[in-house]
Amino acid sequence: MVRALRCQIGELVRERLLMLRREGEAMRLAESDPLTGLSNRRHFQAVMRQQGTELQGSLFLIDIDHFKRINDSFGHAGGDQVLIELARRLRHQMRDDDLVVRWGGEEFLVYARTTEPLLARALAQRLLDVVGRTPVDYESLHITASASIGFVSLPLAPHGLRLPWERAIDLVDTVMYLAKVHGRNRAYGLERMLATDPLQAAELAARLEGAWQAGDVTLVSLEGPKLGS
Repeated sequence: MVRALRCQIGELVRERLLMLRREGEAMRLAESDPLTGLSNRRHFQAVMRQQGTELQGSLFLIDIDHFKRINDSFGHAGGDQVLIELARRLRHQMRDDDLVVRWGGEEFLVYARTTEPLLARALAQRLLDVVGRTPVDYESLHITASASIGFVSLPLAPHGLRLPWERAIDLVDTVMYLAKVHGRNRAYGLERMLATDPLQAAELAARLEGAWQAGDVTLVSLEGPKLGS
């Protein structure tokens, strides 16, 4: 009878472990991008909820330039290959505890744990280079790509500005748009902002270029490689 009871308990434990594995696999699939294998927006949001309301680290928003043109020229299969390869290159640049996220469409989000602006600047340059330096092979073709990047490290000088992660993403999106406006294949990083709270930060971001010219924010500009070189 004792042996039978042990067998029943063992079987229940095995069933429970199997159920947990299935639940874990389902969660992993739900939080992964099926094309690139990167984390998706849902996973990033879950990580942010666990971390707390305010983001601490460096955030990079990466938009592949003229992606519609790539799809039109090489078909959606060619565009997919570009996304798969660039996702691999971006992931290769990051540490294991950093996050690379397929944010949607041709956008990637990178969350690095460093809060040091100089390290973030160096990483932004590497990300520009790995996207644009080497064309993506697709069948017998070579597809040239480049990226526009906005980035920021938080807390932000000079007042130690802290932001909720949603506001931080809005901010890097605005900075990334500036990179688009100024010619693409480049990165803009926000390294200083005369704001002490999220409301002041939003007001300065709404007039970012003017605030830059007025000295209320400090931006660093980085250029990508010459395409195809």
